[in-house]
Amino acid sequence: MAVQGGLMDGRLGTLEPGQKCLTCGNTSARCPGHFGHIELAEPVLHIAFIDNIHKLLVATCRSCSRIKVPQEALDVFLKIKTNKASYTVVSQKRIPEQILEKAKKAKECPHCGKSQYELIFTKPTIFIEKTELGENRLLPVTIRERFSQIIDADLDLLNYNTATARPEWFILQAMPVPPVTVRPSIILETGIRSEDDLTHKMVDIIRVNQRLKESKEAGTPPLIVQDLVDLLQYHTTTYFDNEVS
Repeated sequence: MAVQGGLMDGRLGTLEPGQKCLTCGNTSARCPGHFGHIELAEPVLHIAFIDNIHKLLVATCRSCSRIKVPQEALDVFLKIKTNKASYTVVSQKRIPEQILEKAKKAKECPHCGKSQYELIFTKPTIFIEKTELGENRLLPVTIRERFSQIIDADLDLLNYNTATARPEWFILQAMPVPPVTVRPSIILETGIRSEDDLTHKMVDIIRVNQRLKESKEAGTPPLIVQDLVDLLQYHTTTYFDNEVS
């Protein structure tokens, strides 16, 4: 029997002939399946966008989140972009590349004057800043906060459509749960029901997420909490890409 709120909840769709979906009321023949979600106890980086995250961290100021390129230069790029005659397919690709190349060389933000730190990226998902006081790891919650402060004008120059693709969305606060039609159960020759690999992985995510939530509420030492955050990051990463080591 499917548990309400569980991974086989009847509201996610139905696989059994004659059984009606609790969301759309259709049988398995017509039910398209429906997504659910898991609210995460801590944000995690989406592995599919890790290169985008890396580039934006290098290109933007750690303090004001502006692109680390003088405004005069940004205005020149904007003029090219808004000029239909000069804005070609080639320049559409080159403008972001040139901006990123200039930005990563900046030792100081031209907008707020703050000094910038060297960024170290350790695959698959760890970002560290080398500060005067030593190495400081950038957690997903910090990265999300920085990205949320990037202004639309700067993102537009990097070819982001801010109406549909804000960079802070690369950091997940909720995990999508796909319909049961995407991860159907199978019945083995022994008569035992076996769940899909995606379902097993979602179980891992739910278990770690619950442990993390309980640890935070209990006031568990930060090092233990961080270990659980890293474990949650690992399971969400390998859920999307199981070849990531």
